[in-house]
Amino acid sequence: MRRFSRIFAWTTLFFVAGAVLFFTKAAALPYKVAWPVLLLSLATFLSRRRELLPFGFAFLFSAAGDAVGARGLFIPQMAFFALAHVAYVCWFLPRARRRLRAASLAVTVPLLVFLFAAIVPEAPFPAERIGVAVYGLVIAAMLYSALQYDGACAAGFRCAALLFVFSDAVIAWNRFIGPVPARTWIVMITYYLAQYLFFRFAFKTAARN
Repeated sequence: MRRFSRIFAWTTLFFVAGAVLFFTKAAALPYKVAWPVLLLSLATFLSRRRELLPFGFAFLFSAAGDAVGARGLFIPQMAFFALAHVAYVCWFLPRARRRLRAASLAVTVPLLVFLFAAIVPEAPFPAERIGVAVYGLVIAAMLYSALQYDGACAAGFRCAALLFVFSDAVIAWNRFIGPVPARTWIVMITYYLAQYLFFRFAFKTAARN
């Protein structure tokens, strides 16, 4: 347990340092956007907790999405993040309550309406429209499974999922509808916070077990 706590503490410290490094313009380092979440992935795998493997893969796919996104490769970026959300679904869905929550639909349905009414039609070519539609369905499934999750740290996980969706919604709005002031700050702060909260509450849940 002590080793587990040390991994969590050091990862938190270096994650914050990596996030600060990303926002430091003077630090012109390659793919620095991906470093904080890659660190979460490595720490999760080093914990040697089998139940945390979906989170480890989710962070790893997210870091890969960050890396290709830094090169402007939008469709590969969506593909990697879709895999990350599938990994999250693989953890949340088996632990979700079977009975449908009205709150889950009240959040997920407007997200899907926004996606297919406002975002997908604005994609400039068919491959991108299909990619955006598929990615939107996958992230909606992640959000739904997190909202339906009813185990330990449920409120924290739901907050993380909502922050992730908000971050992606800002990206979509900026790309397809109109420019968002301070886009990088809004997107990346909510994204990094979402990923860290997933990491924090995953470790907390594993420690309880």
